[in-house]
Amino acid sequence: MDERALYTKLVEKHIAAVEAEVKGVRVGQDIEHLHRMRVELRRLKSTLADFKETVNTREYQAAILNIKRLLRSLGQARDIDTKISFLTALAAGPSGLKYREGLFEIIDELREDRAEIQPRILKDLSRLHQHQVFRSIRRLKPSLEETGVILDEWAKNNVLERLQKMFSLEPYVRKASCVKELHEMRIAAKNLRYTLENFECLYGTKVKPFMFAAMKVQRALGDMHNFDVWLGLIKIFKDSSSRDVHFRRAVNFLHEECTRRRAEAYEEFLLIWSRLKKQKTWARLSFFTLDRP
Repeated sequence: MDERALYTKLVEKHIAAVEAEVKGVRVGQDIEHLHRMRVELRRLKSTLADFKETVNTREYQAAILNIKRLLRSLGQARDIDTKISFLTALAAGPSGLKYREGLFEIIDELREDRAEIQPRILKDLSRLHQHQVFRSIRRLKPSLEETGVILDEWAKNNVLERLQKMFSLEPYVRKASCVKELHEMRIAAKNLRYTLENFECLYGTKVKPFMFAAMKVQRALGDMHNFDVWLGLIKIFKDSSSRDVHFRRAVNFLHEECTRRRAEAYEEFLLIWSRLKKQKTWARLSFFTLDRP
């Protein structure tokens, strides 16, 4: 398999998965359609990033711009969808029952915000098809000829670059208050995972443990980040001093709940990171030659 065959295989897979969710996203009733589309668009974006230096820059930029625009609106919608799901579950649980009225006030406001985003999603979806973005992506012809490396070396270099980015943020692992840097580490772990997935077909099952390790770091930091976002939103809610008593009591409860869960998520991340370091997972990936089986 050469770079063009691999690129074509990856983009066709992700484009097909995105297109399978279009109808469900347009209807907007089942939040999982949007979630799956967002994930596949991020994978498509990762594929484009891994081949960025091998394709025409102008054509690449034109394609990625519309992908990023749609991802932005999908991300905003997904953020609200997960908040509504979290609050709904919280209101139904034993600890949240007495704050139910205030929690549903927050849910109602989030639903209004979510409804405002849907037209933007529809517009960005239409723009994607009007600009024939997927057709443009398919037309890109990656070539390693001018890079002076073969596909195996290109893959290894991409993997190591992603790994180095994640490790550049290791000094913040034990600094729980460094929200921005730990969020960047989550993104770096996600990018490492997607790059490993992109080149998995070259190396078979021996790359899977590293993909799984990156996924665990990404998810642990993702749980933390969700509560960091919540705590930022709660600060805004607390400034709304004119709100009724049910709302204020719910916000105070939410602050305590999210603070506790954020601390638990951080401890879980530390445990995962320490275990992976003890198992020398990242050291093994650093020296992993990525030779084809």
